[in-house]
Amino acid sequence: MIIGLVSFHTCPKANLGEKDAGGMNVYLDNLARSLDLMGHTVYVFTRKHDFEESVEFSIGTRSKLVHINAGNQEVLKKDLIDLISEFSSNVQTYMVDEGIELEILHTHYWLSGLIGDLLSETWGIPHVITFHTLAKTKLRALADGEEHFSRTDSEYKLMDSVDGILVLTQKEIQDIRELYGEFSNKIAVVPPGIDLKMFYDCGIYTARNELNIPRESKMILFVGRIDPIKGLELLVRAVSLIASEKDVLLYIVGGGDEGDKYLSFIKSLVEKTGLVEKVIFTGPIAHDELRTYYNAADVFVLPSHYESLGFVAIEAMACGTPVVASRVGGIPSVVDHGSTGYLIPWRCPEAFAGQIEVLLKNEDLSGFMSQQALKRSYSLSWDSTAKTVSHYYAEIISDVANIQFV
Repeated sequence: MIIGLVSFHTCPKANLGEKDAGGMNVYLDNLARSLDLMGHTVYVFTRKHDFEESVEFSIGTRSKLVHINAGNQEVLKKDLIDLISEFSSNVQTYMVDEGIELEILHTHYWLSGLIGDLLSETWGIPHVITFHTLAKTKLRALADGEEHFSRTDSEYKLMDSVDGILVLTQKEIQDIRELYGEFSNKIAVVPPGIDLKMFYDCGIYTARNELNIPRESKMILFVGRIDPIKGLELLVRAVSLIASEKDVLLYIVGGGDEGDKYLSFIKSLVEKTGLVEKVIFTGPIAHDELRTYYNAADVFVLPSHYESLGFVAIEAMACGTPVVASRVGGIPSVVDHGSTGYLIPWRCPEAFAGQIEVLLKNEDLSGFMSQQALKRSYSLSWDSTAKTVSHYYAEIISDVANIQFV
């Protein structure tokens, strides 16, 4: 198959923790590479953010990441919707110039979905979408959150117009049914995989030596965007409750613009809670360097208000690190409570602090959960995911062809 993946607002090669770079980037990069290994040809289209970067990057042996011009570098995310027509037109120009014809489009996030609707109609090919996050689920989790005024309506229209909706967890089907309506006949659930060549147990002391972290310290780790939906204020307050324990460190791996209000709020909270000496902000870290941080940690914490899945939790488990996370969204589909970590249903720092402290103080329990986390991660394979996705694409192509023939 010749497959088109569209990620308009964020490049799959962006460093995790940069603005708008997270699990979706990991998903796209791994899916494209795995499909390429199967013999498919994949074109991943994304907006060109740095106008000094190359237009094309190779993915595997036959596939490409293609940067498409649309607007200038400084365009805000809320204004990207105004560039959809330009981006779509430039994708079409690229395809004509290269003499490429796609068999199916798989778009990611609602903005890319709008582009997919235009291109699929122009080319007469099927369109599948993965939303990754939905406006209504985010707003339900974070009441004071902000979304583009047209996002909810656009998501509903896309669910109605696309040929297929690919989701990562059963919870997403429930969310769509409760918040948008009945689209079950279009939905397929395909869990993602984990790159076990990138994420594996390399030993806590080896990792700590590399990062210059004292062996006797207790390290708590967060990886992700510095964004209100991630609930970092909850983690900072939880750590302040156990900070009397000597040598407790919190590493926050991820980035935000220095003028970002939420990042400023978190740094201010760190000062107010007396944690300046115990909290380390690393900024964004390249994806292939995260393994060292996961391995160095005693516990990985994901205090999000909402997560469609929680890729970072899977990566931490693949490195043998127990997870303490919010019981929200798709996280319970990957973190087994009492086995690979703990799921916290309450939005209070005391609950997080209690379970974090249990793991920091109980080496036998931590060791057991570490082994269970490794076993759980071994069951997740990108090869298996790509095979299932490719079969799904083939079914969609066949179904659309039959409808068109009739």
